Amino acid sequence: MRKRALRHIINDLERRWVYLATRLIVLLTFGSILFFPEELKLALETPILLGIMLVGTIGMALILLGDLISTRQKNIASLMYKYVFLTVSVILAYGMFYYIDATILEPPGIEYFTKSEVHNLEMDVFYFSGVTYFTIGYGDVTPISTYAKSASITEAFAGSIINLVVLALAFQRFALNINSASRKK
Repeated sequence: MRKRALRHIINDLERRWVYLATRLIVLLTFGSILFFPEELKLALETPILLGIMLVGTIGMALILLGDLISTRQKNIASLMYKYVFLTVSVILAYGMFYYIDATILEPPGIEYFTKSEVHNLEMDVFYFSGVTYFTIGYGDVTPISTYAKSASITEAFAGSIINLVVLALAFQRFALNINSASRKK
């Protein structure tokens, strides 16, 4: 009995530590995109930091996706909080993959169709990832490598599925609130 309780405590601490670490990685990566683009460039050019950021964002996305699907959400605010973190995590993870593709796997990876001669690859991969995730498709940046094309298709599909699941969960929660309110009357 004590062994099981101790194992439960250890598992809980491990989950919390992993959740906290991945959340911190996502927040630092997103913050560096917004406020520290030069530091982001240095981090992306350092393989170990790029690997940590990629593993952290993928881990965060998987943790949140599992949590959204397996546990009943307490309220809409909790659902939206997890949705925002999940969306940012997926966009960051795919953005880092596009960066790896554009610099290591099959350079240049993406192609620009804008009149501007100034391009910032470190920022543009995250922009392209966000545009792809939300299936906007402006057409100013397009994938040209095999890896980037495949990843953009899977990202658009993942974005659509995630948005659909979160919308369904929100409607389910809303319906449960209406149902319980009508029973109280």
